[in-house]
Amino acid sequence: MLDTILLNATALVGVLHIAGPIALHRTFCFAARCPPNMISLEEPSAEVTQHILPLVPQLEALGFEFLGCYDFGEISTHTRTIVGYFCNRGTNDFANATVSCAPGATDSYLEFSTSFSNGLTLETNNNGVLPLTPDAERTLVLRFPETQKLSQLYGLHRQLIERHAANVCAVPETKGREITRLVRRFENYGPRHAKLGYMKLSRDGGSYRATWKGAALMAWRAMLPAALLRHFLAREQMRAALHSLEVRGVAALQKA
Repeated sequence: MLDTILLNATALVGVLHIAGPIALHRTFCFAARCPPNMISLEEPSAEVTQHILPLVPQLEALGFEFLGCYDFGEISTHTRTIVGYFCNRGTNDFANATVSCAPGATDSYLEFSTSFSNGLTLETNNNGVLPLTPDAERTLVLRFPETQKLSQLYGLHRQLIERHAANVCAVPETKGREITRLVRRFENYGPRHAKLGYMKLSRDGGSYRATWKGAALMAWRAMLPAALLRHFLAREQMRAALHSLEVRGVAALQKA
């Protein structure tokens, strides 16, 4: 009986590893253009009221200026993206509170991001959803999903800057056009993955569709057992980063 159960389970996993890429190949798309539409705060949506507005005073206490809420529409299939954007003009650090609204589910996370004159971009967030594709080149992304306190997350971001980009100038954005920084990031997503072979531009040029390579790799990474392994490795990376920062902090105190 146990052998039968194992055989059936193996067969089911095999079917899913075939059906998953087929479904993703047919349905996945990412917008080629991502124009931001500013949301009026006089009548904010439920997503803005619940996930973004409560963060405004906390980020302002950390030196950030609230630049507004932006609705990017359905950037990816059946997923609407809303972003609250912030800028610390003293350090040229940016923060975005991102809300992803899909049928039956709403996820949100906070990210701090800083770009430097040497081409490096450092991003620190508490997003618990792992990406299914590689991070961008020259972009170092550190994920701390268990760190929900804003001041602690920003403290980690600043410590990581000291470690990876000490004495390197942070790059500012033109005042009044700060949101274009995020637009560039969104609109580079499709071309970047096209170079990797994950996506290709649709015939009408309005979106990027998954290739068979991209559909297979993304689907398999989202399934067991790969998903469990990826979460384990991400947790170990988080712990290693935290330990490294603790050691660095102790060493600095000893030198002081």
